[in-house]
Amino acid sequence: MAAEGTHHPTPDNSDLLEGWKAIADHLRKTERTVQRWEKTKALPVRRLKAATADEQGRVFAYKSELDAWWQEILSRPEDAIDLRTDLETPSSPDASIPSHENETAPQPKPRRRRFLWIAATVGLALLVIAMVKRGDISNLIKHLSPVSPPPGRVTLAVRPFKDLDADPSWEFVAAGLSEEMVTRLGQLHPQQMLVVRLTPGYADAPPEKLAKDIHADYVLEGGVRKLADRVAITVQLIQVSSQSVVWGQHFDREVKDLLRAQEEVAAAIAGEVLNSLPHVAAPARELNREAYLAYLEGRYFWNKRTTQSLTRARELFQKSIDKDPSYAPSYAGLSYCYELLGSAPYTALPPNEAFPQAEAAAKEALELDNTSAEAHVALGYSEMVYDRNFSQARQEFSLALQLHPDYATGHQFYAYYLTAIGDMKGAITERKRALELDPVNPLLFSALGEAYFQNREFDRAIEHNIRALELDHSYAIALVNIGRAYEMKGMHAEARGVFQRILAVAPDDPAVLALMGHEYASSGDKARALQTISHLRQISAHGYVPSIYMALVYTGLHDLNPAFEWLDRAADERSEYLVYLPSEPLADPLRGDPRFEQLLNRIGLKPLSVSHLASK
Repeated sequence: MAAEGTHHPTPDNSDLLEGWKAIADHLRKTERTVQRWEKTKALPVRRLKAATADEQGRVFAYKSELDAWWQEILSRPEDAIDLRTDLETPSSPDASIPSHENETAPQPKPRRRRFLWIAATVGLALLVIAMVKRGDISNLIKHLSPVSPPPGRVTLAVRPFKDLDADPSWEFVAAGLSEEMVTRLGQLHPQQMLVVRLTPGYADAPPEKLAKDIHADYVLEGGVRKLADRVAITVQLIQVSSQSVVWGQHFDREVKDLLRAQEEVAAAIAGEVLNSLPHVAAPARELNREAYLAYLEGRYFWNKRTTQSLTRARELFQKSIDKDPSYAPSYAGLSYCYELLGSAPYTALPPNEAFPQAEAAAKEALELDNTSAEAHVALGYSEMVYDRNFSQARQEFSLALQLHPDYATGHQFYAYYLTAIGDMKGAITERKRALELDPVNPLLFSALGEAYFQNREFDRAIEHNIRALELDHSYAIALVNIGRAYEMKGMHAEARGVFQRILAVAPDDPAVLALMGHEYASSGDKARALQTISHLRQISAHGYVPSIYMALVYTGLHDLNPAFEWLDRAADERSEYLVYLPSEPLADPLRGDPRFEQLLNRIGLKPLSVSHLASK
C-alpha cells in the first residue's frame, strides 16, 4: 500500500517522480492504470498530507522503487499473467491504454530499460522454452500494441478463409484465396482503406478485440467449398461497431474464374465500405485451371517459411508457369522462393545457383506486368545482396513503394537495404511501418525485433520476437532472434536453451548449429565450439553449408585468421548475409582488425561506427 506521512526523506532529484502523470509516464501507462495498481498491486506510491484542508496532498514515487516493484511482478508469472488480464478486460476503463510503440510516449532511459528487461527476461528465461513447446507463449506478453491507421481511413481485417469441406488436399485454396483477397483489396483504394491480414493467432478473435488491437472497422470472412470442378465461395462483411453483417454474397465459379470472383468481391466491398468505387469490376482474365491452383498452393506453402515449404512452393510456382507462362504473379512468387532459399537461415541453395534464377524470374514478371510491386521488390533484393548494386536496389525498392505505398513486404525489404547502408533509425522506422500495415503478422514482429537487435537494443529485440511467438508459437526465426539477443546480454544458459529447442526438431540445421557454436565459444566452452565446427564440416560433405556459418563460430572463438579465411570464401560465394555485417553484433570481435574494413570495401560497404547505436 502507499505510504502516508507528513515527512519523507530528502530525495535524490534524479530518482524522484512528482505526481500521477510523472509516475504514469515512467511506467508508460495511463494515470488511471497506475492509480488502480496502487490499490490492487501495491504499487509503491507515496503521499504527503496537505498542511491545510484547502490544499491538495502530494503524490510522489521513486524510480528505483517502481523498477524494483516491476521486477518482482514480472518474476512471478502468475502476477504477470494477471496483470495482462487486467489490462485487456473489455470492461476495463483503461481499454485504450497506449501501446509501447506509441511514438508520443516518453521513452525510458537506456539504463532503466536495461534494468527493467533484465528483470523481465530472468522470469521469461525460466518459462520460454517450456511454454513454446506447449504453444503457451502468449502468457508472457502484456498486450499487443494497438496500431492506429492514418486519419480518414477505415481498417478492414480479413480472416483466413475456411475450407468448409475440411479437405486437406483443398486447404491451400482457402488459404490462397485469403492471401489474394488481401492483395486485391489493399490495392483498390489505399488512401481510404487499410487492409489487414489476420494470421492464425487472430483468426477467431472477436470483433471487440480486433477493434481494440488493430482498430478494425470491418471484418471480412468467408468459406470455400469444392463442388467437382467448381468452387463455391461464401463471403460476408461485418461492421465491427454494430457487429452486424452489412454485406454478403455467394459465388459459384469454375476454378478458372476465381480471379473474376475475387475482383467482384473486392469491388463490392469497396462499394459497400467506401461508397466511392463502382460495384462492378472490370472483367478479369481467365487462367488455366491447373496453373491457378498451383499458384494458390504455392502461396500457401510460401507463407509457412521453412526450408521445406519454400522448396515445395518453388516447385508449385514453376508448375503454374509451365501451365500458363503469361501469369506474372507466379514468376514473382518463384523469385521470392529462390531468394529465400539462397539466404540465411534457410540457405538450401548456394547463392550462385539461387539468385541468378531469382533475378530471371523477377525480370520475367516485370516483362509481363511492369507495375508489379512484388517483382520490383524481389529484383531489388537480388540487386542488393547478390549483385551488390546498392543504388539500383534502392531504385527498385522506391519504385515498388511508389506503385504500392501500403505494401508491407516492400517496407520490410527496404528496411533491409537501410540496414546494409547503416541507417538503423530508418530501418526501424520502415519495419514499424510494415507492422502498421500488417499488425498481426509474426514475421513482421520478428523483423522489427531483428532491427532492434542490430541496433543493440536487445531487450526490445526479445520483446518483439516473443510477440511473434504469441501469434505463431512455431515460428523458428523468432526463436533464433531471441537466442541471439540472450547471448549478447550474457544470458548464455537461456540462449542455449532457445537454440536447443530448434535443434531438437532439426538437429542438422547448419544456421542454428553455427549460432549454437558461437554461443559455446563466447561463453568459454571452446571444446563444444570446436565440436560444432567438426559437425558442420560433416554436414558439408553431403549438403551446402555456407562459409559464413563457419566464420561465425571462429569469430566467437576470437580465432580471427580462420574467421577471415572463411569470410573471404563467403564473399566468393556472394553470401547474402555479408551486407549486414556493418551492424551485426555477433561480428563485433572482427571490427578492430583492418581486414574487416577490407572485406566490407570488397562488397561495396563501409564499416559502421557502432558508438551511435543504442547502448548495450
